[in-house]
Amino acid sequence: MLRTQGQRHRGFTLVELLVVIAIIGILVGLLLPAVQAAREAARRMQCQNNLKQIGLASLNHESAFQHYPQGPMDGDPEAVTPSGSPNPSGFNYIETPPAYGGTTCCRAATRRGWNQFYKILPFMEGENIYQLGRDDPPIWPNFPNNGGEDDVAAVAIATYYCPTNRPPQLYNNNLRGRLDYAGCAGFFQGETIERTGDVPAPPLGLMPIGDERANVNQGNTAGRRGAIAWAGFGVKRRLAEFTDGMSNSIAYAEKCTPMKRQGADGGDNERWNNSGWDEDCVRWHFAPVSNHLAPVFRPGTTSSTAWRRMFGSAHPAGLNATLGDGSVRFFPFTVDANVWRLLCVIDDGEVINGSQL
Repeated sequence: MLRTQGQRHRGFTLVELLVVIAIIGILVGLLLPAVQAAREAARRMQCQNNLKQIGLASLNHESAFQHYPQGPMDGDPEAVTPSGSPNPSGFNYIETPPAYGGTTCCRAATRRGWNQFYKILPFMEGENIYQLGRDDPPIWPNFPNNGGEDDVAAVAIATYYCPTNRPPQLYNNNLRGRLDYAGCAGFFQGETIERTGDVPAPPLGLMPIGDERANVNQGNTAGRRGAIAWAGFGVKRRLAEFTDGMSNSIAYAEKCTPMKRQGADGGDNERWNNSGWDEDCVRWHFAPVSNHLAPVFRPGTTSSTAWRRMFGSAHPAGLNATLGDGSVRFFPFTVDANVWRLLCVIDDGEVINGSQL
């Protein structure tokens, strides 16, 4: 077809093209935060579902055995030497502050002392992993793969990883899984982070300083009890001991681990199933701290590992926690420190004002 005189093909001018590109850039800039927020909302919901499964499995454990899952212990009171004779040095469990250290460490000699996350596996479709553990004769000191502990540790259980924090993965040359959650052991007498001298003023803190294996910090001191208690003296947490109410007591929550120290931090450096009574699998009442804001190393140093006793998370604004009744709540990092303390202790007898939550 012949073009008639005066008829022209008109394209975009450079100015128009730049305007269109600018508009697209603005729209993308507006859309990206919304997409990120939606993805984080989905991850937070998955994290809540993980904690829901953990809470319900713990209640099913209680229904089956009439007690909440016991926490871990170090060594084993029934430990023996390779020759078969009793070995008292394998179970020194008496430590009263200001005594510090010297007690049995640093993981259980048999699976009787593995932690609550291992013990609830049969109640969350993890029977096959649970059965990897064996009741080998109790030998002290620990030998490699004692009771199948390495076989169990080599399984990265997705339910035990918060998707905002990290995907399920193994550490130490792909041989050991980790936990993004911890059981609540109640009130801690001593430092928020080990060997920092940081003991909050009462009622948020208490002297003299003890470590995590001090008897007062094993989750069973009256008025300071936690949902999870040390198993070495045979303590079995009954539901009747949640005298503050199951719905007012934190049983599990996300733990504080700096993003740059995952797999290596003091509370994230051991087997997920058998780290003994340790910050890897239990935490206490101190106010929660964001994984993004937590100091990478022990405060006051540039390289020393920090053993942190508080809960926390990688979520932008707060953390998820499972209450004793199996429900899951999201708490902001700005939660009142005293309210958090009361929630972490199951028998303090103090009333929490609903308006404070």
